[in-house]
Amino acid sequence: MFIEMIKSEFKQLQGPFKLALVLIAIMTGSIFLIVHFIFLILGVESTGAIILWYLLYGIVNMFLQFLYPVLTFGLYVFGGYIFYRNMYSTNTVSANKLILSKFIPMVIFQIVVRVALLLSTERILGGFDALRYGYGYGISFGDIVSYSEFAFFDIYNHCTTIGIFGFEIFMAKLVGIFAATLLLWLCVSIEKLFKKSCGVFGIILFFGICLLLSAEQFTETIIMRVIRSYPKELLDNRLTEIHCHVRTMASIIKNVVLVIIYYILSYIIVKIGLEKRNKEQSNLSQGLM
Repeated sequence: MFIEMIKSEFKQLQGPFKLALVLIAIMTGSIFLIVHFIFLILGVESTGAIILWYLLYGIVNMFLQFLYPVLTFGLYVFGGYIFYRNMYSTNTVSANKLILSKFIPMVIFQIVVRVALLLSTERILGGFDALRYGYGYGISFGDIVSYSEFAFFDIYNHCTTIGIFGFEIFMAKLVGIFAATLLLWLCVSIEKLFKKSCGVFGIILFFGICLLLSAEQFTETIIMRVIRSYPKELLDNRLTEIHCHVRTMASIIKNVVLVIIYYILSYIIVKIGLEKRNKEQSNLSQGLM
C-alpha cells in the first residue's frame, strides 16, 4: 500500500518534472551554442573579444541570479499546490505513511531539478571559463560550491567557500531541501486543517516562516562563539576555512533539528486531519443507511 501511494505521487509529478528538465535543457543548449558560436567566429584572443567575454559573462551571471531564485520560489509554490490538492486523497489511517508518501517524491523532484540546474550552470558558466582559460568541464568541489550557490538557492543556507568543504556545503543544501519541503507540508497541513483559502494561506505561512528563520540571530551568535574558541594561531592561518566549516555544520545541525520539529508537528496535525476525515466519512455512511 505504501509503495502504491509513492508511485501515485510520482505519477502526478511526471508532467511537471519532464517540463522542467526540457526547459532547463533548452536554456542550457541555447546559451551554450550562442556563446560558443560567437567566439568561434571572433576567437578569444583579441582585446575586443575579451571585453565581449566579460560583458556576456556578466549578463548571463545576472540572468541566472534572477532566474534560479524565481524557479526555486516556483518549485515551492508548485509543491504547496500539489500538497493541498491531494493531501487526504489517499485512503489510509497511517499519518506516517501519508506524510512520507508525499514527502519522499517531492524531495526527489526538488533535488533532481536542482541537480539539473547545477549541471546546467556548469555547462554555461563552466563553458565561459573553458573558452577563456581552457579549463575544461570537470566539476570539482570548488565548482559544486560556486555553482550550487545558483542551483541550490535556499533561504536556510548562507555558506560559501571553495575546496575541501564543497561536499559539506552540498550536503547542507540537501538537508535544507528536506527541511523546506517538510515545512511546506506542515504549513499546507495547517491550512487544510482549518480549511483556509485554496493553498494560498499555506504558501504565505511557509514563506513567512522562512523569512523569520533567515532573520534569526541566535545561530549566528553561536557560530561566532565557536569560531572565537579556536586557538589564535589557527585563526590567524585558517580563519576562512574554520569559519566555513563551522557555518556549514551549524546549517546541517539546524536543519536536522527543524526536520524533526516539522515532522512531529506534521504528524500531530495529520493525525487530527485523518481522524476528522474518517469521522466525516463514518457520519456520511450512517446518514446514507
